[in-house]
Amino acid sequence: MRWWCLALLLASCSAHRSSGDGAPDTAKERDLRARILEAKGEAAIESRQWGVAAASFALARASRDSLAARWGQGRAVDHASSLRWSKRIQGSVLALAFTPDGRVLASGHYDSVVRLWDVARGELLAELQGHTAEVHAVAFSPDGRWLASAGRPGEIRVWDWRQGRQHAVIPGHADVVLGLAFSPDGRRLASGGLDKAVRVWDVETGAEQLRFEHDDNVIAVAFSPDGGRLLSTSADRSARVWDLASRKEVHRLVGHEEKVEAGAFSSDGQRIMTAAGDRAVRFWDARSGQLVDVLRDSGNVSVAAIDGGFRLLVQGGWDGRVRLMDARGSALLERLDAHHAAVMSVALSPDGRTFASGGMDGVLDVWRRPEVPAEVLLRGHSVWVEALAFSQDRELLSGGEDGWRRWRLAEADAPVSEPGGTEAAVSLAVSPDRERIAVGTLKGKALVLDARSGRVLLELPGAKGSVRAVAFSPDGALVAVAGDPDIQLWSVSDGRPVGLLQGHTGKVWTLAFDSSGRRLASGGADKTVRTWDVERRQPLLRLDMGEPVRAVVFTPSQPHLVTAGMRQPIRIWDVEEGRLLKTLDAGTAGVLALAVSPDGRFLASSGVEQVVKVWGLPSGEQLGTLTGQQGFLSGLAFSPDGALLVSAASDRTLQLTRFQSIAHPPPAGAGVEDLLRRYGLVWDEARFLLQYR
Repeated sequence: MRWWCLALLLASCSAHRSSGDGAPDTAKERDLRARILEAKGEAAIESRQWGVAAASFALARASRDSLAARWGQGRAVDHASSLRWSKRIQGSVLALAFTPDGRVLASGHYDSVVRLWDVARGELLAELQGHTAEVHAVAFSPDGRWLASAGRPGEIRVWDWRQGRQHAVIPGHADVVLGLAFSPDGRRLASGGLDKAVRVWDVETGAEQLRFEHDDNVIAVAFSPDGGRLLSTSADRSARVWDLASRKEVHRLVGHEEKVEAGAFSSDGQRIMTAAGDRAVRFWDARSGQLVDVLRDSGNVSVAAIDGGFRLLVQGGWDGRVRLMDARGSALLERLDAHHAAVMSVALSPDGRTFASGGMDGVLDVWRRPEVPAEVLLRGHSVWVEALAFSQDRELLSGGEDGWRRWRLAEADAPVSEPGGTEAAVSLAVSPDRERIAVGTLKGKALVLDARSGRVLLELPGAKGSVRAVAFSPDGALVAVAGDPDIQLWSVSDGRPVGLLQGHTGKVWTLAFDSSGRRLASGGADKTVRTWDVERRQPLLRLDMGEPVRAVVFTPSQPHLVTAGMRQPIRIWDVEEGRLLKTLDAGTAGVLALAVSPDGRFLASSGVEQVVKVWGLPSGEQLGTLTGQQGFLSGLAFSPDGALLVSAASDRTLQLTRFQSIAHPPPAGAGVEDLLRRYGLVWDEARFLLQYR
């Protein structure tokens, strides 16, 4: 509604200009155009149409290069699937399957032809002809040798697809075949169709080995990973699990209110997925047949495919939409309105990133998910995470009352975690040379560790109460340890106490050195922020906040200090003069953590509101928010190269957010045509409309 109202205003301005009533206010029109496109981008992000959002913000930046549009474009680009290639064929694309190595895609069509495509280049490799009517199902054998295809009137054809020749024809079904699946050993082939029958065939001889019956059309079939059981889904609103050795039904999975369009076993054989037209995807225990979870509002499902780990679900709908869902958390990851009629087929490549969709509109699309995920959620702590610090660009430390952990982030979508120590770690800091780690504990001491081995180098005692903040000086010579209420300075080289900073009257929650190392800032339960002359061990400033202070951080290039806490805004101060420069987020209930990007251009804040807010510096303009975690967000950290932002939450998770595209967007107005092609979009200037090709 917002962008539509703005569009009417722009149309009015254009009409006024064309009538010759006055000189055009081009700056005003450009601003209004940018505002409309930004609003369209924001709406697209809300509906997870990431490609549309990226293009909208890129078009907006061509008129007005705002920080908000840069943020939106960067966020959208990091999430959006790219269109690798697209083909238009006469008639519906009814079936799709990737080879086990993901290099070739088979498609079955209404025109009775089976086509084979090179996935990387989009080249047509072969056309297999022999069917007399439409092809509704295709499946590759696990070794990739055979391709099975079937449809109307009911025979199954097995192809040596590399040679382009037909190997066998298996008759038997009395009506259209809708589902095909090879057994894991490739010796059996299962099929199901409109004759309500599930049949299992010997691939070598073509003999029927088994037959099972549903009460209505059979839509899909799938073998368990061990080959001992077969899953079938049906228009009778059930899915059934058949034991092939005993020839008996072992589970009847009921609960869907519409026909069950798709089903699959997980790669470990422990779970089953079923997807139906009742806007629900159900997950079952494969051993007991009990319902485990339900993914609601999953869209108007016509077809579905899922990876073996049950992480990514690809759905097609009767409305022409392709939806990508997080099968673990039920979140909508992306929506592609890529088809102008019902989606009849989808397939997910073994690589877990490439997927294909085919529609009644005759369009075959092959898409690719981003190589590096925009967000990754990490679990490993048994309690909420209280402290974060990067020891390297791609190595993260996290701490809580269950100890501290080390995360190797080289594989962004599958980080490896290992315990670092069992002592409660409620604060963390890393020396500038990345050689030392400081850990604040619940027992009033701080540990200085070797960053590589985790070996304890120093044990610094004497703080009263838990140590909720530790900080290294920029030269790495000193470590500051917060107590209740005093701050102790220690020599890192030999563990000598070299200074005591006294003045706070309550627990100190946060510490930060400025870039010169001459000034230290602290904040705490006494509702004050204080700055200290590190060399002379003397107080400099006292700033009264009115409520407890939980976070302080210096900006790297200017003598500015950012402060935040409970029931108070984020404040930016000139610490030379003690002058308040700017107030942000005035209505916040409480901020628990702050982080400034290494280049000083971005400020991140988090707290009790379950979101991370990102601000531009020095303007203080809010760029956007990051969501995905539950509870309060207690920790934040940028990676040393600024490419990642990590947040820690009370739900015991860490979220890695890719930040590179946000920090370094392309120049305003550059590459818009390439961006449109990448996402399969066209821009209709006359109608001010972005749509799929």
